Formats: sequence, C-alpha cells, structure tokens
Amino acid sequence: MLALIPVLCIDISEHLLAWNKDVREEMINVVQNVYDLSREQKAHILDSILERNYLLNMLIYFKGFLAVALLVGGIWLLVKYKRVTGKIAKPLAFTIVLMVLFIGAKYVWALTLSPQNKNIKFVEVDNAEVDLNKIVTDNFKGKVVYVDFWGTTCGPCLAEFRDFTKPLKNRYRQSGKIGYLYISQGNKYLWRKQVDKYDVEGMHVFVSSEQYAKLFKDAVHDNSRRILMPTYVIVNAAGKIVETDAKRPSDNKALFAQLDKYAR
Repeated sequence: MLALIPVLCIDISEHLLAWNKDVREEMINVVQNVYDLSREQKAHILDSILERNYLLNMLIYFKGFLAVALLVGGIWLLVKYKRVTGKIAKPLAFTIVLMVLFIGAKYVWALTLSPQNKNIKFVEVDNAEVDLNKIVTDNFKGKVVYVDFWGTTCGPCLAEFRDFTKPLKNRYRQSGKIGYLYISQGNKYLWRKQVDKYDVEGMHVFVSSEQYAKLFKDAVHDNSRRILMPTYVIVNAAGKIVETDAKRPSDNKALFAQLDKYAR
C-alpha cells in the first residue's frame, strides 16, 4: 500500500502541472486576448478549459484521497505487524524496494509506450551526427515540411498543440503535401507524455540542449539569433529552408498563406 503512494504523488504533480498550463495560463491568454480569436473560437476554447479544469480537479482530488487512504492503511498495518512480531525492519525494506520498482516501471512504461495514433512517429537520432537537412530528406521526400521547435515545459508551445494544431492538420490532411517535424528538448519522460496527451501527429525527435541549439541555428540561418520557443520553419519540397520565421498555427490564415505558397 505504501509503495503505491510515490506513484500517485508523481501523477498528482503531473496533473497540477497540466492544470497550471492547460487551465490557469490558458485562461489568462484568453482574457488578455493573446491570440487574435473570433468570439466563436474564444467560446470553444473556454468550453475546453472548463472541461479540463473539471477533469484535472477530479483526478487530483481522487488520487490525493487515495494516497491518504493508502498512507493511513499502510501505517496501521505496519503498527499491527510490529505489535505481533516485535519487528518492523523487514516490511519497511520490502516497501522501499517496491517503491523503487514501481517508480522505475512507471518511467520505463512511459518511455517505451507506443502512441495510439498511428500518425505519431517517435524517431531516435544520433545526437553526434544530427542534421536538419538529413532528417528532412530521409523522412519527408517530396513534401513541404513544417518544422516546430518546442520544449516539454513551454507553455505557449503546449497551447499551440492544444488549441490550434488539429485545425492545421485537418486543413491539409487530404492533400498529403505537408509533413510535420517536431524537434524538442527538455525532459524525455514529459516529451512522450505531452505528444500523446495532445495527440500531435507528425514525426517527433528529442535531442540534447546542445544539439537543439545547433539544429535551431542551422534552421534560422543565424548563429547569433536567440533561441525562442516555439519557433517554426518551413522547408520546401526540394529540401530548402524557405521560411526561417514561419507563422504559428494560431496565426491560422497567415500560416495557411505561407504553406499554400509552397504546397501548390
């Protein structure tokens, strides 16, 4: 019972992080009119925020209650065991071993979990030889590629995934002329969790911070440019970078005009 508590605490911390990103920050963005949205778009986003707020709060309260119940029950059993046997070291050691195993299993499961959506592709690259041109030519031959540089805890990056990425994909789904490459750094555990959570279709690459900086500066053709997240780049069907500061998915019409220019 006690061994399950750290796993529940990890889940609760993830839910709290999600609440801060998906509810609090997004509500601030809508109120401050960060995005140029119509009244209908704002209403849709607010409805989604309220749904996420309800779900996340329910998960936090339920898992919090369960953790407390397991803590009380586990302590009661340990005390009872000690009264009967006069010893407590063995069950405590066993509990600690189980804690380590459960936490390890949770991380291994998250890092090896295959996405449910077949259009999500996780790709491992050799950090010593990673090259943007090679990634594009090896995986997107003949396609215009929309490249997204993002981070696993970047609020604006996740907001784009949450509210604006699906409309972009739906617009070009039938033509099949656009490919999507997502390059990320940060926490590898969170990387897979975020991609799966927001159902971000496309090819996903996770790299070290050093390789991220190299790919970013190669993409924008400027070694002195400050690394900002998110940043978007467009590569034409010939494999040439043609937009080093492409529009965000939330800039829908402006982005569509850019993509349409190269995906005729």
